[in-house]
Amino acid sequence: MRTEHEHLWTTESAHTTSEGLVSYQHCACGRRRVTLTPPVTVAAP
Repeated sequence: MRTEHEHLWTTESAHTTSEGLVSYQHCACGRRRVTLTPPVTVAAP
């Protein structure tokens, strides 16, 4: 029987693209994921 758990993600690598920051991550259970963090636009005061 498989029980669910809260994944503890560790970043293997990350790099910037025109779409934002791409991160490749894994959990100790063997699951993997790719995340995209869009760039933040900061307006000058």
